[in-house]
Amino acid sequence: MPRLRVAGVFAALSLTTDLASGVPFEKGLRTCVVATAFAGALGWSRDERLAVFHTALLRSVGCTSHAPENAALFVDDTAFQAALKRLDPGDPAVFTAQLARFGDWAPGRGLAQRFTAVAATEGPRAARAGCEVSRALGGRLGLPAAAIDALDDVYERWDGLGIPDGRSGEQLSTVGRAVHVAEQAVFAHADGGVAGARAEVTRRAGGHLDPDLASAFLRDADALLAVLEVPDLAAAVVAAEPGPGAVVGPDGLDGLCAALAVVVDLKGTHLLGHSGHVAAVADAAAGAAGIADGERATLRAAAHLHDLGRAAVSSEVWDRPGPLGAADRERVRLHAYWTDRILRRCPALAPLADLAAAHHERVDGSEPLPT
Repeated sequence: MPRLRVAGVFAALSLTTDLASGVPFEKGLRTCVVATAFAGALGWSRDERLAVFHTALLRSVGCTSHAPENAALFVDDTAFQAALKRLDPGDPAVFTAQLARFGDWAPGRGLAQRFTAVAATEGPRAARAGCEVSRALGGRLGLPAAAIDALDDVYERWDGLGIPDGRSGEQLSTVGRAVHVAEQAVFAHADGGVAGARAEVTRRAGGHLDPDLASAFLRDADALLAVLEVPDLAAAVVAAEPGPGAVVGPDGLDGLCAALAVVVDLKGTHLLGHSGHVAAVADAAAGAAGIADGERATLRAAAHLHDLGRAAVSSEVWDRPGPLGAADRERVRLHAYWTDRILRRCPALAPLADLAAAHHERVDGSEPLPT
């Protein structure tokens, strides 16, 4: 297996966390290229731009840490995460309208009222869990210290209305504040183009967003958002990494793939360690069968990554003790498809797609439905 660009592996992780967070596919890639361009326009150093690059790309790396608990409270943890990322408690009129729509993925369940009742206690607890996972995985992934620190700030706000600690202003890392601006611009750009992005950054300036950084973004918004007009965002992310780009060989790839496995295994209460165990058993079987070391490395990597597509399915489904209905069986069947699509979007890992996504195929060609 040749040496691979680490940024390509991180792109796959970003796509996985998009699915787990219920946001549009490639939202993390979009935020990364915009945020990195923004840091460049601000004249920041290579180290600062690299911290922005990693923070924006892996902003949601801890998003599965509280997924089963979120599903227990709000039915669908992916839909809950998507709604949470858009909430703006700093604008009463907007926040009221957002709460009126909150929980529309499960009508009649009173989820907006439940959110209001538990937000003060459950929100900080969930955010702290995410920060702890982000710090642990950030170290395993080799992220720079500034990026790991900034991952603590992803749910904090300039006005202090964020979680888990309600820190405000310059208590937040400059890297984190820049990523906040880019992320909100990317969300709004998907809905309303450049004009929508400008309007949303303007509206959130001084509340959610650092007003000085918001103003700086608005001065160059057309050029900064133009970086999204590319045919392949995964390739654009790899090209945007402040050089020289990090590379990894087979031994290093094992560690990266194991970290990705942790993210998806957190989706289920009973799944922790599952992907790593599959990789260990597959590797032992390959050794017993006399398979060459290079092929064993490929097999281990694919085994670690085989369940990435689980991220697209709510933890409520994975943790349900009883049988699944037809609709949820179809959702479960699609997790292998999502594993395939994630890996194929990233050239560094595309050669693993056939092997990783075939884990529910059978020698006799039969296709049993999950129960």
